[in-house]
Amino acid sequence: MYKVFEQVIPQETLVYLQDWTLFTKEICEFYRGKPKANGSGVYWQGLDMASQCPLTTEQQNKKLFEVYTSQWMYDLVSQHIPKPYLFNDQIVVKLPGEQFNFSPHRDNQFGPLPDDANLVTQNFTLVLDDFTQENGALQVWENNQWHTLLPKAGDIIMIEGNTIHKSAANTSDKPRRVYICHYTDRPIGEGFQKGFYNQPFIR
Repeated sequence: MYKVFEQVIPQETLVYLQDWTLFTKEICEFYRGKPKANGSGVYWQGLDMASQCPLTTEQQNKKLFEVYTSQWMYDLVSQHIPKPYLFNDQIVVKLPGEQFNFSPHRDNQFGPLPDDANLVTQNFTLVLDDFTQENGALQVWENNQWHTLLPKAGDIIMIEGNTIHKSAANTSDKPRRVYICHYTDRPIGEGFQKGFYNQPFIR
């Protein structure tokens, strides 16, 4: 299941996130291939727990966390998860011409609990650049076919944790940036999830 919410990111927040992600590519490059502090593998093309990044200032992290836990995000998330928990926030930047893509996957296969059929997880992707066919637009699998999503900057894509999705490489001349906010319906516990938020989303 997926849904696109059009132009729901407040303009001031959108501008802040666009500015913030201009330099996070260097942060991702610094971390790439290094072990994650939570023991869940190595860093790749994105930045997990972005609002706790040690390479940005305390003020920057605080402001990013305020987006992740904002009232307007709560109002949106709680429509789909009545009592949501924070799990992870990510920055993903695809540079122009970068040969990087996401193969088909479910977010639940990476965690929190891929074998728990009752677990509810939701990925809310804040779109910071218009998606195009050229810059690695998101595709979701539904009704036995791929659907290409072309949201605009300011939109939010909601993807249920068991929904298969993928995205291609960015062959355009501009970056394609997103801020991804993950929420669950319960605290996840130890194991893979060690080091993630796992706290109630309370307003």
